Amino acid sequence: RYCPSIESKVLMFKGRRHQIWLEPEGLDSEVIYPQGISCTMPEEHQLRLMQAIPGLEKAAIVKPGYGVEYDFMDPRQLKPTLETIKIQNLFFAGQINGTTGYEEAAAQGIIAGINAAAKVQGKPPFTVDRTEGYIGVLIDDLITQGTNEPYRMFTSRSEFRLYLRPDNADKRLTAKGYDIGCVSPTRYNHTLQQYKEVEEAIDKLKSTVKYMQQWNKLLQLPMSSNPKPYSAFQLLAVPGNTVEKIAMAMPEIFKDLHLNRQLCHKVFAEGLYAQELEEQMSQIEELQKEEQLLLPENIDYLRLNEISMEIRIKLDDARPASIAAASRIPGVTPLALLKLLQFVKRALNKPQSAGTLPLESI
Repeated sequence: RYCPSIESKVLMFKGRRHQIWLEPEGLDSEVIYPQGISCTMPEEHQLRLMQAIPGLEKAAIVKPGYGVEYDFMDPRQLKPTLETIKIQNLFFAGQINGTTGYEEAAAQGIIAGINAAAKVQGKPPFTVDRTEGYIGVLIDDLITQGTNEPYRMFTSRSEFRLYLRPDNADKRLTAKGYDIGCVSPTRYNHTLQQYKEVEEAIDKLKSTVKYMQQWNKLLQLPMSSNPKPYSAFQLLAVPGNTVEKIAMAMPEIFKDLHLNRQLCHKVFAEGLYAQELEEQMSQIEELQKEEQLLLPENIDYLRLNEISMEIRIKLDDARPASIAAASRIPGVTPLALLKLLQFVKRALNKPQSAGTLPLESI
């Protein structure tokens, strides 16, 4: 799917032209890598194919292409620690779990390695939740849903991608790493100090409040008739504003904050996504609060268009009695649960005949 051979592309997309990029292997090398034409045919056919390309009629092949075929184990036989359920003390990571890609293998390798060491040392299991990192999303997907094709990690697979950002990875995971023993005290203390400074800067920004007309004048923004007061932190969500710009305009409050680029970047990201993150966290809290909500027996799950068909089929097969029961179905994501909860609450609040659940809103 992700790096198909030229023969696969020709078979899947008949009649289409396929681009090839000629990439030099180095400044002082005569070797060219033809990107987009990987193949597994016999070497003599690869040479004929190569020399059929205009400009490469006299080209020679330094190293022919090849294919690798491998088996994988159904990852639903794994624990969240990547230890196999059937055989204790055996941990699997990488392609054997049905994934493809360097980063995917590395992510599993570090979790399997940490847990193997933790088990030997008698420490508790180390897991990353899907709300804490993409590693958690990857492992949760694999062990609950399995895979019928090589699995790759995409940001779209996460329900919490506004929170799972590169700038706050240390905030999310350093303490967990320190507790299990794979993060040094020096790095841990550095992270604590860094986020103490982030919180102090955010507090200053939140406590600095002016009317919009005053901000417009101070920051040389286009004038507006907005009469509401805004904090400097709220202004970070307005295009064109940065922590550095605000700090330089008010040195009596923010001192040399604008000189600390890394700190400014982290604070800016927090302000930029603050409103959306607040809404996301309220949705998570709503889900937790309503997990005992009973689901009507006559829901037509297959008509819940806001949820993927794969999850609709799982719900229709299981017919869970409550939101909590639905959350325990392998492969049902928090986002799907939230959509289900919202639908049921909307439906129950509408006038209806006894024993029926309106479906016209789907």
